[in-house]
Amino acid sequence: MKIFYNSATGNSLYVAKTIRDKINDCELISISKALKENKLDIREDVVGFIYPIHCGGLPIAVNEFISKLKINEDAYVFAVGVTGGGGADLSFSQINKLLPTKISNYCTIKYISNYTRASRSPTEKRAKDAIKENESKLLQFIESLKKREHNVKDFKGGIGNLGYKMWKDYYKKKDKNFNVNDKCIGCKMCEKVCPVDNIIMENNKPQWSGKCTDCMACINICPKEAINIGKSTIKKSRYLNPYIKREELL
Repeated sequence: MKIFYNSATGNSLYVAKTIRDKINDCELISISKALKENKLDIREDVVGFIYPIHCGGLPIAVNEFISKLKINEDAYVFAVGVTGGGGADLSFSQINKLLPTKISNYCTIKYISNYTRASRSPTEKRAKDAIKENESKLLQFIESLKKREHNVKDFKGGIGNLGYKMWKDYYKKKDKNFNVNDKCIGCKMCEKVCPVDNIIMENNKPQWSGKCTDCMACINICPKEAINIGKSTIKKSRYLNPYIKREELL
């Protein structure tokens, strides 16, 4: 079994690690690394995708990865959408359109929103409470995976498709107002965590190249909170999953 995960703040990685720890012969693979290394031919009997929900659907990097992926047409495919409270059905519908085979099993895990651009991040206590509240659901899903159960549904995108397309294809220069202040220590974590190599270090400071996918990874991973979007995030707290270390996301 291979599980491909995309994780900007650690929530999806936490879910992926929980599944791996409960299932034998399970390998975790970073989607951004697989995409950059062009590892797109996967001949596994069981393939999983775990990712955060962005604008109701797949993160841009995940969409690109799955659209290029080659898998067995009879593979058992499962997907886990990790949300900040909304649904994940649009993402499952997108996967079904991108792959030659339909999703065999799926699960929506609802934590708390940590989209720094639009809202404040949850406290550590609230984050841990949300993780605990979803623990039994995740464990039940893992048992379902072990039995190779099929959970089939006709996923509908609806009006969410339009909103997602506007965000993905027409909302350009998502990093337009990104900036870094004097707190920056030049650790390069932001450069390493970016899923699309959008950050270049100049004079030991990050510079953004206009290819941002709006994942907020660079903002949240910065150990000094030196990265901001204009002035709107200066007083906002940052978020990392309380059970994941920064280094695991690089």
